[in-house]
Amino acid sequence: MSHQHEDWLEALPLVLLGIRESFKEDISASSNELVYGEPLRLPGEFFKSSALLGGSDPSQLVSRSQSIFSQLQLTPTSRHGTPRVLVCKELKDCQYVFLRECLFLKALQPPFAGPYEVLRRSEKTLVLYVSGKSTTVSVDRIKPAFLLGDQPPSTTSHVSACVSTRASNPTSPSSSTQRTRHFHFAPTT
Repeated sequence: MSHQHEDWLEALPLVLLGIRESFKEDISASSNELVYGEPLRLPGEFFKSSALLGGSDPSQLVSRSQSIFSQLQLTPTSRHGTPRVLVCKELKDCQYVFLRECLFLKALQPPFAGPYEVLRRSEKTLVLYVSGKSTTVSVDRIKPAFLLGDQPPSTTSHVSACVSTRASNPTSPSSSTQRTRHFHFAPTT
């Protein structure tokens, strides 16, 4: 427990307010800023209750508040925003790898491109043969490619092969034999 005080009920509203207003580094905002869109503003009436004042003397309020604040301890914030990158141990001896695309992907676009041939390797980078030239890439963007057979992989896309075979399929109906529907709408008055 971060607050060791005999009369912990006195400090409870302050602790709850601190939880609500504490700045979370991983989301770069406090919970109030996420909910309401702006930081919390406390009116003066919030501090005018007799339980907090301990009487009507304002100097007592200041001294009691100082003692309560001095006993509070900060707790470290959690870090949710730094994802770990999985680096496969098979990268040490693989001949071909897939390269993760860092750009914004369109719908149904694969996240990895390749496979690309590995020319050289170091501890944190690999030099790949991409589009006719050597490119240095971080290990964090690479996934090993497990290929069957001794043939190097072809660089043609499977999608273009599927499209060309479907377009040349003679069993697909032509536009003249397809059924069409005609819609007639009532005129508006």
